[in-house]
Amino acid sequence: MKIAGFVAEFNPFHKGHEYLINKIKEEGADVIVVAMSPNFVMRGEPAIFNKIERTTHALNSGIDIVLEIPTVYAIQSADIYALSGVTLLEKAGVTDLYFGVENDNLPLFLQIRDALLSDKYRELLQKYQKEGNGFSISSKKALSEMNPEFEEILSSPNNLLGIEYLVALKKTTSNIVPHLIKRVDSGYYDGINESSLIQSATALREELSKDNPNKSYFPYEINNLQKHVKEDYLDLLKYRVSSTSSFDLSKILGMNEGFENRLKTKANWNSYDSLVESLISKRDRETKVKRILTAVLLGIKKDEGLNVDINYIRVLGFSTNGSTYLKTIKNSNIISRIKRDLPKELYRELDFTKIYSIPHNEELVLKEYEPIKKR
Repeated sequence: MKIAGFVAEFNPFHKGHEYLINKIKEEGADVIVVAMSPNFVMRGEPAIFNKIERTTHALNSGIDIVLEIPTVYAIQSADIYALSGVTLLEKAGVTDLYFGVENDNLPLFLQIRDALLSDKYRELLQKYQKEGNGFSISSKKALSEMNPEFEEILSSPNNLLGIEYLVALKKTTSNIVPHLIKRVDSGYYDGINESSLIQSATALREELSKDNPNKSYFPYEINNLQKHVKEDYLDLLKYRVSSTSSFDLSKILGMNEGFENRLKTKANWNSYDSLVESLISKRDRETKVKRILTAVLLGIKKDEGLNVDINYIRVLGFSTNGSTYLKTIKNSNIISRIKRDLPKELYRELDFTKIYSIPHNEELVLKEYEPIKKR
């Protein structure tokens, strides 16, 4: 059997995702599995729609099984996010991994992957970091010095994430076969392209902030969906910071030395954006700051996310085809229903859902006790 898989946030689910799913089907997949981010995502923000809604959208568009990436990995950098997603797909028996890119030159992607894992790369990375550059800039400089042909690939966030999937496959010594699907019509940061119905997730989040967003960009009804934005959590975050000691804040995931003191004394709480802006430094760029703030909000400590160690498979939803396939997986730690004696990490996920629900007084956690089923 060909068990196809990919890693996604679906933040939000859009027609570009439908395009990817259809391409995978065209290549003869018997089952399609996705490892999906939960209610908080890699950008260090709440997902605009909750994971139950996004699971439903995925199943309605042809996905057979939706697995949950644990929050402690989903809110970290691309390498951790990719490794956790690939690890889940490996545990679920996926044979073929798909991901969307701007450039579908697989041999060049593999060259970059091998360069990233080399001693030469680490030497150059340290050199550029010592010059005062941040990690991302240092990494791109190091790789470009190793091979100028890498520059075009490194210019796209989607390509960078694709490289991390390949690194993850290498690290896990996986036999999963990678497949690159060239994206169409929109790039990662592109704004709305009115000549196309396929838009970037970035553009769609901006569209959803409008009073009357264009419904034609979404393959589902958006009128009754509750939107979650980072501003919703500002007061909760302020409470967390004010009620937590500097010592305890220093133990939070991603926290660099001294950041906890800046958070206590120099943070601008007028708005979420002004808070982030007040905390940005040469060492802590915008996305890193937002990830730290999310970890503070959720109370996630450093020792929870140091290593990708997933000892269970959380199933958020499945189709009839997916249900049949799940029964063939030889793994006793597949969890689809909330019951007693669950892994402690899964109880934490329920707590994270409760926090996500607070601003709009929702009871989302009750919807997690049974998986979403698509007939």
